[in-house]
Amino acid sequence: MSRLGRGAATLRKGVFAALEERIAEVARAGRALVPLHIGDTHVLPPPASRDALVREDAALFRYGPTGGLPALREALADYVTKRRGYPVRADEVLLGAGGTHALHCVARVLLDPGDEVVLLSPYWPLAPGIFEAQGATCVEVPLDLGHAPLSPEGLRERLDRAIGPRTRAIYFVSPGNPDGAILGPELAAVIHEVARGNDLWVLADEVYADVTYERAHVAFRAAVGPASAEDAAQRTVSLYSFSKSFALAGQRVGFAVAPPAVVAAALRISTHTVFNVPVASQNAALAALVSPSPFLEGTRAAYLETRDAVASALAEAGVVARTPEAGVYFFVDLGPHLAGRELSEVLLRGIDEGVLVAPGPAFGAGYEARVRICFTSVPRDRTLLGISALLRALAS
Repeated sequence: MSRLGRGAATLRKGVFAALEERIAEVARAGRALVPLHIGDTHVLPPPASRDALVREDAALFRYGPTGGLPALREALADYVTKRRGYPVRADEVLLGAGGTHALHCVARVLLDPGDEVVLLSPYWPLAPGIFEAQGATCVEVPLDLGHAPLSPEGLRERLDRAIGPRTRAIYFVSPGNPDGAILGPELAAVIHEVARGNDLWVLADEVYADVTYERAHVAFRAAVGPASAEDAAQRTVSLYSFSKSFALAGQRVGFAVAPPAVVAAALRISTHTVFNVPVASQNAALAALVSPSPFLEGTRAAYLETRDAVASALAEAGVVARTPEAGVYFFVDLGPHLAGRELSEVLLRGIDEGVLVAPGPAFGAGYEARVRICFTSVPRDRTLLGISALLRALAS
């Protein structure tokens, strides 16, 4: 065949590329693995969303507006205004076929080849590839939230060292994926001050904002305070997803909140990639927003119960792990238990024992001995079976 273009070859390999052969062997043998590697949920979406997907409505099977259903954009603006604590209009809402697609469209608008993006680590593993697909270079700045907490002065120093003449944006995830840490207002203020001083975009990945436990999450645009609110509104893109808030991952609906000019430009990118987000998925998302069902509260309670059970199981085995204050993951340092082995050996052994977890290096440099464990992808009992399998792999 004719040659392939270079676009795909420049992208990073998938998070689980090194494990795919062993995973395939297990699948061929007919053995089930406990999937603690993917950030999904076993919980069904709200009843109203499920009903919206099965009703007989010819409009569900037709093209929709490229910008999304007006009713959904209005509902999202109202939702963010009320729940995230900063004002949003419908023309500031960009719908995407998942948060991944929304970020891709935004990156196409904001970045040029040769630009640099500062990534606060640990970070969502797909983010670097999205930026690199636009020809940008990623520069990592470790946050180490909750493990070795970074002071505002320390963060400012690290950002000042990382930022150069080609820097265009700062990206961070809060609540954290993979560690469930919440960025406090002091660090948010530093990020905004540095961004303003260097005229940078701020990409605030707040996909897990609805999944919090003992400590509430404060959105970046709200955390910077009233004096900085107007400037933050003009340089911030905030990312959200129905996958995490409403268990609709398979429907692929996410959105970004951004200045109207960014939304309008990103919509041109979106139109030439997916044309419109599937109408059925948008209806399911809208139903979740307007439903009176206390879905988030009930889901949070179930997640919290499993989180605490996993924390106890790890502690009883002598594995020190910070309990996440938000999100659906533990980010566990297995270094003291590797006994000279590479992490990959333990991951492969874990597959043999019946569990999949995500390798730490996918989330940034310096995490070679860590794994990310999702505690919501399967029910609590099966999650604990997966934890037991991981502990057996460590002990073997």
